[in-house]
Amino acid sequence: MSKRILLVEDDELLGVLFELALVKAGYRVLRARNGQEAMARLAPKAPPVDLVLTDIRLGDGPDGWQVARRAQARSPDVPVIYMTGARGDDWLPHHVPMSVLLLKPFHAQQLVEMVGHLLAARAESKGQRRA
Repeated sequence: MSKRILLVEDDELLGVLFELALVKAGYRVLRARNGQEAMARLAPKAPPVDLVLTDIRLGDGPDGWQVARRAQARSPDVPVIYMTGARGDDWLPHHVPMSVLLLKPFHAQQLVEMVGHLLAARAESKGQRRA
């Protein structure tokens, strides 16, 4: 079974690019174009996700920090990849376990590799083999 990734990106072009790269790598991608859609994907009765990939600044509504908190409230060990085109200074006070920050621009392959590393680390922490 392929891993489910919640991709939250308000830039349509980047969202499509990241989604295509992740699908090509064998992941199932649940796409959200803003924080509201992401929160709906993380509702209590929604299927669980294996990793959250979120832009930090999502315009009006919940931001990436809020999305990640909701995801980790459902599953405390879910890895989070934060993305931002802004400086990374505001990252430090929000750091959470099993998370990384990618500063835009970055290559889609870097993203795919980071997803693989975090999912493997999560599986190891649960005593599972890499899927």
